[in-house]
Amino acid sequence: MALEGDVLKRIKPSPAQDRKVDDIVDELRELVVSEARKLNVHIEPMLVGSVAKGTHLKDPDIDMFMLFPESTPLEDLKAHGLAIGQKVVPGKEHYAQHPYVRGVFKGFQVDLVPAFRIRDTRSKMSAVDRTPFHTDFVKKNLKKGMADEVRLLKRFMKGVECYGAEAKVQGFSGYLCELLVMRFGAFKAVLEAARDWTVGQALELPGHPGKEFPEPLTFIDPVDATRNVASAVSHETLLRFILASREYLSSPDSKFFFPAERGEWSAAELRERAGDRLGNIISVSFQRMDLIDDVVYPQFRKSLASITALLEREEFEIEKTSIHVDDRTHLVVEVGSMALPKSKKHRGPPVNSENVSEFLAKWNSVGKSAPYIEDGRWYVMIERKHERADQLVKAKLDDIPLGKDVKKLGKFKVISGPEVLAKEHLAALTKHFDERMPWQR
Repeated sequence: MALEGDVLKRIKPSPAQDRKVDDIVDELRELVVSEARKLNVHIEPMLVGSVAKGTHLKDPDIDMFMLFPESTPLEDLKAHGLAIGQKVVPGKEHYAQHPYVRGVFKGFQVDLVPAFRIRDTRSKMSAVDRTPFHTDFVKKNLKKGMADEVRLLKRFMKGVECYGAEAKVQGFSGYLCELLVMRFGAFKAVLEAARDWTVGQALELPGHPGKEFPEPLTFIDPVDATRNVASAVSHETLLRFILASREYLSSPDSKFFFPAERGEWSAAELRERAGDRLGNIISVSFQRMDLIDDVVYPQFRKSLASITALLEREEFEIEKTSIHVDDRTHLVVEVGSMALPKSKKHRGPPVNSENVSEFLAKWNSVGKSAPYIEDGRWYVMIERKHERADQLVKAKLDDIPLGKDVKKLGKFKVISGPEVLAKEHLAALTKHFDERMPWQR
């Protein structure tokens, strides 16, 4: 197809670009070995990821593992791995199952990751230690011509905002894209299969069965049958990919690969587009945290879930929530109505319960109504402590379980009403109310 050929020309590295990357990889490998010798440490550098597998796009990240003997104490692996990493590509330390260093080397983002050299896939290992087996499997099993099909699928995933297994995206990893192309044979064949997927879809490569998993999408890891490669994919991401597959097959367009940026709406545009919904917005914002996305996004989601649970306990209906990070982090909650009636119905015990006397004695004098019987149970109308959703959040935010590092900040800005249209909140509100898919912009 001409469109896909044109896309491939835009995303596939030229031979000259690949030679440049190869030279940088060789230089990194030599530097890693040199620094290891200075520490009297024996390691085996191994290029992993998309560059190693030949499925990378232009300007790729370079992932190099520093493989330590399996007998190395874990603390030594961590200490020596970070020390070597900081010498070769001074940068920020990140923490997964093994800590690693991410820095920039001659214009390329580089991850230098310490891991154990595991010889047998049956051995107990971390997800990090398993990565070299993934690299070897793809190099051995990706058929000729499939690398470009993987590139198209990756660019499509990026365009429709489904690419990346990290906590921020909850989407499809590069390895999962490679397996999908292996399973179905080509980029378009993956989309043709995906348009008929449902939540709970289970996939595997022929000859590589595995157990069932509870996630929205399952793809059995051919390297480890106890692992679901698609475990990171959320309901929302899966459904977006299914929809994108259907719409692209119906009407192919380069916007699926290269969507327009979401522009920030002005206050006037938000008033016009959101209308009365603006009056039902509560935004909890706080300073941006200097931590990696995989650490903070689960905390953002936990904090947002606690806020919505608080509101629901007090009978406020949640219409929609969203998270946006710019100079600050914004947790946005849209309720069905900002205000509820001053009185609410309070349920008491069944009419034949032993607690009836206690209930009546308490509420006869302080209820907003006299206790009454309905469907075999006592009820009373009582005064609502918080009639407004924003007042409730302001009053109780410090008392609910937030993410650990979010809680430590302790400085939250809870806004509603006209304040939400202040300049610093426009990008967050644009994201919340702009409900178009990326390819529809």
